[in-house]
Amino acid sequence: MAVTRIDREAVPGQRGVYETIIILKSSIADEDVSKEIEKAKGVILQKYGEIVSIENMGRKKLAYEVRKERRGVYILIHFRGDRNTVADLQRVCRLNETIIKFMIVKIKEQDLNVGVAEKTDAPVIKEDNDADL
Repeated sequence: MAVTRIDREAVPGQRGVYETIIILKSSIADEDVSKEIEKAKGVILQKYGEIVSIENMGRKKLAYEVRKERRGVYILIHFRGDRNTVADLQRVCRLNETIIKFMIVKIKEQDLNVGVAEKTDAPVIKEDNDADL
């Protein structure tokens, strides 16, 4: 009797839901922000991932200085994919010079439609719009 190997990525239901936050350098132009979003989107789709939502959260002050940057452009991406999708996205983010910080976390399906303010009991703090953007 021959033993068949099951490819785990081909089995339905093996894909997880992920939340990614990417912080770009604040000096990047708006059209370059769109290009970086398209790069991340392309990596996810190339590995048969599914984009759930992409949100450009704009320029914000960082909590602490990262790579000599005090401000950054925040991008939030929700997607479905497998571990290969996550690995490729991590590789691309590490090699990209305009990305100063990123984080990819696996979330539950029911948390996908919950807003950030609804997840935590912490108050939402609005940032002043500085003229030096």
